Amino acid sequence: MEDENQGKPRISGVWILLLVMGGILILGDLNRRMADARRLDQDARALETEVAGLETESAELLTQVVEATSDIVVREWAHEQGGMVELGEVLIVPVAPSDALPMVTPTPIPSLRQPSNWEVWWALLFGK
Repeated sequence: MEDENQGKPRISGVWILLLVMGGILILGDLNRRMADARRLDQDARALETEVAGLETESAELLTQVVEATSDIVVREWAHEQGGMVELGEVLIVPVAPSDALPMVTPTPIPSLRQPSNWEVWWALLFGK
């Protein structure tokens, strides 16, 4: 029986320890890489959501720019708010008569004085 064991090389405890340590290091590195991949995947999904929102906002802003620069909208703004007229039109600006009474704004009624915090507590504790 001794002859059978002599032909095979024996693995020493040092080599087994080195293999176990190497395996632990490799597993630790794989774990770190998997965590990094998960984090990158989450970041990619968040960025995709943000990009979709920004694309929607960009489309809305482009629509607003197209609407604001159209001739019809510019003409309507010029007539309604800009006080401009086209050829052949006459601008009429209504003016209030000079003898009209100015609008009187009612004077606000002064509100009651707010009690301070210590007065509120005094009233709660001692009934005044």
